[in-house]
Amino acid sequence: MPRRLRVLTGVLLLVGALVLALLVSTWPAQTDDGRRPQRPGRAERTEAPGRPQRTEAPPAPARPQARPNIVLITTDDQTDTEMRFMPRTRRLLGRAGIEFTDAINPHPLCCPARAEILTGEYAHNNGVRHNDGPYGGWPAFVAGNEKENLGPWLRRAGYRTAFVGKNLNEYTFEEPRPRGWDFYSPTGARTYSYYGTTFYNDGEPRGFGEKYVADIVRDESVRLIKEYAPRRAPFFLWASHVGPHAAYVDGWGPPVPARRHAEMFSDLRLSTRDKASFNEDDMSDKPAAISGRDRLSLPALTRQVRDRARSLQAIDQANARTVRALRRSGELDNTLIVFVSDNGFLLGEHRLFGKNYPYEEALQVPLLLRGPGIEPGSTSTATASMVDLAPTFLDLAGVLGKVRRAGHTDGITLQPGWAEGAPVNDTSLIQAGTSDPEALAAFGWEWRGVRTGRWTYARWWDGSEELYDRREDRFQIDNVADRAAYAPVLGELRRRYRSLEDCSGVSQCEQQDFGTVPQPR
Repeated sequence: MPRRLRVLTGVLLLVGALVLALLVSTWPAQTDDGRRPQRPGRAERTEAPGRPQRTEAPPAPARPQARPNIVLITTDDQTDTEMRFMPRTRRLLGRAGIEFTDAINPHPLCCPARAEILTGEYAHNNGVRHNDGPYGGWPAFVAGNEKENLGPWLRRAGYRTAFVGKNLNEYTFEEPRPRGWDFYSPTGARTYSYYGTTFYNDGEPRGFGEKYVADIVRDESVRLIKEYAPRRAPFFLWASHVGPHAAYVDGWGPPVPARRHAEMFSDLRLSTRDKASFNEDDMSDKPAAISGRDRLSLPALTRQVRDRARSLQAIDQANARTVRALRRSGELDNTLIVFVSDNGFLLGEHRLFGKNYPYEEALQVPLLLRGPGIEPGSTSTATASMVDLAPTFLDLAGVLGKVRRAGHTDGITLQPGWAEGAPVNDTSLIQAGTSDPEALAAFGWEWRGVRTGRWTYARWWDGSEELYDRREDRFQIDNVADRAAYAPVLGELRRRYRSLEDCSGVSQCEQQDFGTVPQPR
């Protein structure tokens, strides 16, 4: 090679090396949600003059398949409005997927919610009506559902299955390991302490020192995604978070945030105080179970909502890490991610602090989905229920019909609801169990009723009734059950309740055509 050409080649190589070093040194380490951005692919680089540019297809998933992976992420006692404290989740799931704006848990309590998720059935069919008592907790669940629930169903369908986090109440590590799970790690000791929690760890209980509970669920979820992604079988992962549930340390108190978030939201104002139902002035039209409640302390509620918002920060970060793990594994585009709370929560409305009531704050839950076939940034006003989750997952796995023929699931699949305006049932059974002996003897439940797009009807165990026109009374202040003008409405909703109270299967529970509700006189 002539000396001049060798010199020119060396200069070009040196300049190229300097340019490459400059690009590498200025490339950001990660984005604001913690994920590392991708460097430009070959198709984005400039080719030499006169040489045709090449385009390459994006990298294929590590495990091409027709059926998607499913990642379910749940929080505990989170209200729909508290999504404002989770910007990463809203961006990565809501804006990249669909939000159901009328999602409800028709049985707003921890154990019944989890039993609904696992069975796709209402409590009168799966047997879990309460957190404790003869129809409550883990014992009630395994009594009738040990062999037939979401874990075994998806496992038989060829899915790898994993559960990490909060389980049903009264579960202990001494219980037999449930079938249907490739990896099973519910919390045990100090579930509500937020720090020092012990996990079952698939039969080898493990403590994580002073690691925050949401960070444990996060890291275990990421580890499982990395383990399962290269395999040919699709996987189902349920990451069950504790926050923002109340904490139990030296007694019950506000949730404990991660230490890194303990100083956030110090000026947060209690937004529920602006509702007409907050510390409601006249409770005389409410059932006896709640009509005598005292007004709640504004400072105590404010402390609660601040710590609730703080506790959601680690979960928001965990959700971003989960999305990043799926992206890095090549599985993000082939995974349905579902984010939902087990139930809502009242924060001073009707002088109540808690759940298990027939009011919108307890029934409404956030529900965001991202995955194949879902249009990013879309919303649906279709009513979505907790009992619809299992049928949706089974539908994606291709076994919904088989499970239904065996006599299981009451809910519908939500896939049609991914398109705005899809036909859905307007009337949902709502209910709450009890462990109170008197209520059990008299009725078997705390209350039961129905909810439509406009009306809420509930019959309590002592025979008292509530009826609310949410179109005219969005905060459910005026109980109109005893007003003559609403007698036709009350009669129709009683009829719908009687039709649904013992329903079984999707044809009875979710797809009845009741017609229209009469107008008040």
